[in-house]
Amino acid sequence: MRAPGLAAVAQILQAIGEVIIVAPMENQSGKGHSITIYEPIFRDDLTLPNGLKAIGLTATPASTVKLALKNIVNPKPDLVVSGINRGYNLGLAAYVSGTVGAAREAAMAGIPAIAASTLTDVRDYGFAAEEILGVARRVKQYGLPPHTFLNVNVPPAPSGSAKGYQVTTQAMTPGGEESFAEAKHPSGRTLYWNVYTEGGTAPQGTDVWAVANGYVAVTPMQVGETNPKLMDTLKGWFK
Repeated sequence: MRAPGLAAVAQILQAIGEVIIVAPMENQSGKGHSITIYEPIFRDDLTLPNGLKAIGLTATPASTVKLALKNIVNPKPDLVVSGINRGYNLGLAAYVSGTVGAAREAAMAGIPAIAASTLTDVRDYGFAAEEILGVARRVKQYGLPPHTFLNVNVPPAPSGSAKGYQVTTQAMTPGGEESFAEAKHPSGRTLYWNVYTEGGTAPQGTDVWAVANGYVAVTPMQVGETNPKLMDTLKGWFK
């Protein structure tokens, strides 16, 4: 809830409309599209460091969007922006991203949405917020098809002029290197923890390539993963 990327993008989006902030209270990295089922969801009304009023929920990103749309935000918004996340959500990593999960949940509810992310080590979110505002302006102007959303990853502010936006495909690589460190717990049990390093390579035209080369990657995504090409093949299996 107190993530600097959230405050930065909420502040700048006021240029194009009323902003209502509803977000998870705690870090939800790697939660994907998981939902909060068995635990009660608590609400806290608070003020962000930049003075904006916000609502915090003890829920996953997807459940936060679901609850906000059903119980808090009325009438429903014309745009949902998730982020700005601290850390890219590129390539296959988008599947485990809570930031992307929140945007997908909004798209499932029929609301245009943007998942916004930037480099883990970024210190100033001003540049990323400006770029997300540029995407949001276009979405409000042109709209998005039903059940679609945009996954936007912003590289650090360039030393020279910005390279601009590049519409990309989702790379079929993780967008980074994942490994597991191993150690012995004092109890004698073996323990592991996840270690993720951003980076990697992918073909030109993908989101991974775009941010590595200084472009803002704008990746159109959709709800639903049915493979239409495989449909006819499977029908032949089950005659």
